[in-house]
Amino acid sequence: MLRTLGVTFAQSSQWYKDQIELISNIEEQIKAQFSNDINLLINMTWFGPQFTNNNEYAKFLEYIHYQPIDNIFLLASEDPCFFNKQETKQLILDSGASQSFLLGHFDTEYNFNFHSTVIGDFFPKYLEDELLLKDAKYTFLNYNRKPREHRKQLVDQLDKTQLSQFGIVTLGNDRDLDETVDEYQEGNWGMKNDLGIPHDISSLGRLEYWQKHFLTVVSETDFEDHLWTFITEKTWKPIIGLRPFVINGQIEVYRWLRKNGFKTFNKYWSHIDLETCNIDNIHKNICSVIQFLQTQDLEKLYIDMLPDLRYNKLRFFEFSLEQKYKMENLFAT
Repeated sequence: MLRTLGVTFAQSSQWYKDQIELISNIEEQIKAQFSNDINLLINMTWFGPQFTNNNEYAKFLEYIHYQPIDNIFLLASEDPCFFNKQETKQLILDSGASQSFLLGHFDTEYNFNFHSTVIGDFFPKYLEDELLLKDAKYTFLNYNRKPREHRKQLVDQLDKTQLSQFGIVTLGNDRDLDETVDEYQEGNWGMKNDLGIPHDISSLGRLEYWQKHFLTVVSETDFEDHLWTFITEKTWKPIIGLRPFVINGQIEVYRWLRKNGFKTFNKYWSHIDLETCNIDNIHKNICSVIQFLQTQDLEKLYIDMLPDLRYNKLRFFEFSLEQKYKMENLFAT
């Protein structure tokens, strides 16, 4: 017996079809592996008492009140899990389940990265010449669609230190590309919405801008480290696109990437702490990296980095296939 709770993305979302296929696949695996048990699968996308526009959490409380559960499966794949680690443990305890399985971007043996599989399938097959740095007109690129607080704070810091002039910076309605790129041209960038800039999850955007920036400043979805490590297409883009990167997000992302076989680039500015610093210093230290790069020959530095950049791109497509296999064989012994 299997009960599934949770909401999915809207059918208009670029993620919808892949999310539905993933949930269906996991349901079939649970039915095959735990056919004699009472199982509860919760899709953790927008699941919790704070989401009053759906009643999935109330359904959970009602269900565990009258139905004993053998196994509970928590799935976090497309969006963050809004329960921190302690709250997740409490949710499992409240369920009364004999066994628990944390699937997706939890730090468990059932970990997999959903975004890498979708990007691996649908990203354009760029030629290397389309990705290489043509000239280092812009020291950095920092795309921000949703104006989350940690993104606004970084843009504020870039403005205060007068570093914005050296990069391409967007921030929802507040800062569009025509305000930050002097050769900006209107065009089809992807799915625009009320935030004012495209929601482009399946390409690098306009290549003429990509080719002219050296460092990608990734504005990840999550920022606080007490949450589960969550890595999206935002981090995969510079890896596919042959760029060094820094993360405006959870500092654990660097260690997670190296653990999974990727190169990070903080050794090139090792005098600046991005990996163990206090969360309050992340934006200041990212700005310090950009200031340091202003003193460097970026085209020469890019050539020095190119072996690692090429390695990362190859590793990504290997990793994407590995993740797809894990998703399809979650309970294989």
